[in-house]
Amino acid sequence: MIDNLIAGLDCTGESFGAAVLRDGVCLAEAGGFTPRSHLRLFFPALVECLQRYDLKVSDLSAIAVTAGPGSFTGVRLGVVTARTLAQVHGCQLIPVDALEALALNAPGIPVVMAGFDARRGEIFGAFFDTTGEYPKRLTEDSVFTPQQCLEAMRENDCLAALGSAVTRYASVLGQCEGVSLLPDILAQIRGSQVARLGIKGLREGKTVSPFALDPIYLRAAEVQVQGK
Repeated sequence: MIDNLIAGLDCTGESFGAAVLRDGVCLAEAGGFTPRSHLRLFFPALVECLQRYDLKVSDLSAIAVTAGPGSFTGVRLGVVTARTLAQVHGCQLIPVDALEALALNAPGIPVVMAGFDARRGEIFGAFFDTTGEYPKRLTEDSVFTPQQCLEAMRENDCLAALGSAVTRYASVLGQCEGVSLLPDILAQIRGSQVARLGIKGLREGKTVSPFALDPIYLRAAEVQVQGK
């Protein structure tokens, strides 16, 4: 194990990200947008990042992982992977909120809405102030209809919005006067951003044991809703 070697992992949506930081400096990063195949590329991406510097998973001192919200399959895979690695290798484990990690892609904005397309005509979203080193949370993670999200953007004097929700519902969210809808390239969570928030979590003592790492679900799974 190498001190201050932290991995950042995300697969909460249809993209994936993995990165390795040492002493706060990004050594390597990988990721991509590959629907239906990104889940099998997720762990190999981490291994490849480590191998670039002749490192192994056992060298990690900490793992930061987005625990949700996001797709049920992706959230579960990220949580299970991080739990397993932390348990096997004895490294520290830090859960990261996916919307907070997404907000890091839009620095310097007093009010930004980070939102995911949650399917079923809904949005997972939250508002942040990104003018500081780390995002400052202005609201809790919530489930919105597109119209409710538009109203929340107006109520919070939102200046910018990003994420897959913007791509999916641009025609609705774009009705908020004065808001900038940020491009798709900023909708992907980067592993390095997750690791940065993990470093913050380490400083604040927000590590958890492997079995205490709980997924962040904002609603019941579809199979539960339909009673299947």
